[in-house]
Amino acid sequence: MTAYEIAVRIYLNKNIKVTDIQGAIVLFIDSFLSKDKEFAKYHETRIPKCYTMDLPYPIGKGRSEYKGDNIYQFRIRTVNEELSSYLLSGIADHRTDKMKGLARTVKTIPHRHISSVYTLTPVVLSDAAGRGYWRDCLSFTEFEEMLKKSMFHQYETYTGEKIDRECPLYDQIELKNKVPIGIPYKGITLFGDKLAMQVSDNETAQKIMYFLLGSGMGTRGSRGMGFLGYRFL
Repeated sequence: MTAYEIAVRIYLNKNIKVTDIQGAIVLFIDSFLSKDKEFAKYHETRIPKCYTMDLPYPIGKGRSEYKGDNIYQFRIRTVNEELSSYLLSGIADHRTDKMKGLARTVKTIPHRHISSVYTLTPVVLSDAAGRGYWRDCLSFTEFEEMLKKSMFHQYETYTGEKIDRECPLYDQIELKNKVPIGIPYKGITLFGDKLAMQVSDNETAQKIMYFLLGSGMGTRGSRGMGFLGYRFL
């Protein structure tokens, strides 16, 4: 398995509020995927999509808008080699009413020992029981179990490999936000969290965390949630 990171330079045609930029980036990528019959079908499936993206940069601290007539860059990561190839084939020439692609570069994330990961965009977890945001109904221990279940599920669904779910994935976890982080999404607000983890020193933890670098942690990775920063040992 290889995690690919594609850096995309974009030109904004108009000002976009910080609260709206994630939706604009998702639309930019979705509309490019929809040009291809197979990737349009792939996008509509309910299986983990195994790609994610961060937010455009640079943006000054405290800014409320990304400015039109300016160039920014964001990153798409994926463990799907075919998807990576398709994005490289034309994402730099794609455009929407809000932005247009200018250039793209790609690199692979090396297979090295991961000492820690931390979220650059909030982790969002969808609760199958429909209980809403976890802080309203669960303990932190129960939240951890839901998070680990999500990580195991994503990895097993994509690879088809069954793994020991009792295996520790991290030695330490830290919740970085004191209150929920709101993310506008399709006319509603999702709530997520910023996390930091010390990754366990075992083969299962290492390969799952490497996979999550390309797919995003939690649910809705293809909507830009759970994009991870990382540190090697």
